Amino acid sequence: MKIIGITGGIGSGKSLVAGILKDKYGAYIVNTDSIAKEQMKPGGISYPGIIDFFGNRILAEDGTIDRGKLSQIVFNDKEKLYKLNELTHPNVLTEVREEIDKAKTSGMYPYFIIETALMIESGYDTTCDEVWYVRSPEADRRKRLKADRGYSDERIDMIFASQSKDEDFLKRYTKVINNDDDIPALERQVERLLGIL
Repeated sequence: MKIIGITGGIGSGKSLVAGILKDKYGAYIVNTDSIAKEQMKPGGISYPGIIDFFGNRILAEDGTIDRGKLSQIVFNDKEKLYKLNELTHPNVLTEVREEIDKAKTSGMYPYFIIETALMIESGYDTTCDEVWYVRSPEADRRKRLKADRGYSDERIDMIFASQSKDEDFLKRYTKVINNDDDIPALERQVERLLGIL
């Protein structure tokens, strides 16, 4: 079972590429953002540490973490973002490794995909056999985030500023998928990287 990391900035099309790998090639997918969200719920492993550090001001009335409030804090303060990552990434990585072990034991999956925007910041790449960088023009990413998630320009600017830049990814990862065309073009690039073409 080959472990492939799929990374790129928010809105670049990572989920699209992961979906192709799942639907066409039977890959097992984990999304680190989804795992982090689960672990930040009351009773989750990351919840107590986040509340201890950030305090009750980030809580909604029902006791859940208000991700909007938390985002406002960390996207405006690099040190607090670093602290949040410190409180969450090791827990997510532990769960990802457990999922890898389960998938390997099952013998059912040719590929295990780790989908994450934070490949560089979190060190998930140390667990991967190879990493693919999904690249998409900033204007396209912005359009997608507005249409699909209803994000404002201000929120998009904050997220873009907090994430690794194109050149950071390209310095580290040589396997690149350009998401600037249609789905068949994406599928051909996936085939090329898998060595099928």
